[in-house]
Amino acid sequence: MHYISINKFSSAPLYSQLKDSIKRAIADGILQPNDKIPTEEELCTAFNISRPVIRQAYSELISEGIIARYKGKGTFVKDKEIRSNFFSDLSNFNSEMIRAGLAPSTKVLIKEKITFDKKIYELLKLDSSQSVLHLKRLRYGDKIPLVIVDTYLPLNIFPDIEKIDLENESLYDVFEKHYKVYVSFAHRVVDAQIIDDASAKLLEVAKNTAVHHVETVASDQNERMLEVSVAIYPGERNQFDLTVYK
Repeated sequence: MHYISINKFSSAPLYSQLKDSIKRAIADGILQPNDKIPTEEELCTAFNISRPVIRQAYSELISEGIIARYKGKGTFVKDKEIRSNFFSDLSNFNSEMIRAGLAPSTKVLIKEKITFDKKIYELLKLDSSQSVLHLKRLRYGDKIPLVIVDTYLPLNIFPDIEKIDLENESLYDVFEKHYKVYVSFAHRVVDAQIIDDASAKLLEVAKNTAVHHVETVASDQNERMLEVSVAIYPGERNQFDLTVYK
């Protein structure tokens, strides 16, 4: 608790001093995401301050999305939350990260051709004789793992796309630069799920964490199916903005 500074002779309220100490420790890297912060009892003993003072400081930090309290476990520093316009426009992941002031990066986990998957082929409107490329990518913002995405691409539209460096090139940019193909429409379905253990390990979140499960089908202006993707976004790290017009 060396990072907490309480001066009872200061004109600043005690709760404000406690709150500012924790925010400063996070900003300086002394406290990291998922670090546990002191309990009310520990702070009462160490600084001889009352529980209402601590509760007010913690309540404001929770409201600001800086810490989170978990019943039976304690209070922890929250992971950095990324706000995205993913549901309201068709910008690619790299553009979203840059707009949020983060450095995007991608790791390709799987790159393989598949010959038939009933659901995927129906969504892409392909027959069983055609081939599809399956990509599984782990995507980061400032080296924080933010999403796992499985993408399925029809190779009759994107021949030899597996030869392109898809860790350093945006997929939608590849569509446009290499194939003169433009995504003009995307249908997305989102639901809440509990993450599987393998995905939790990749995303560096706790087991049984809630995630946004997002299925996307993208097409061009002629309604030709270009892509099917299934993405998993940890709920604690991702927030999506959506504007609805009447």
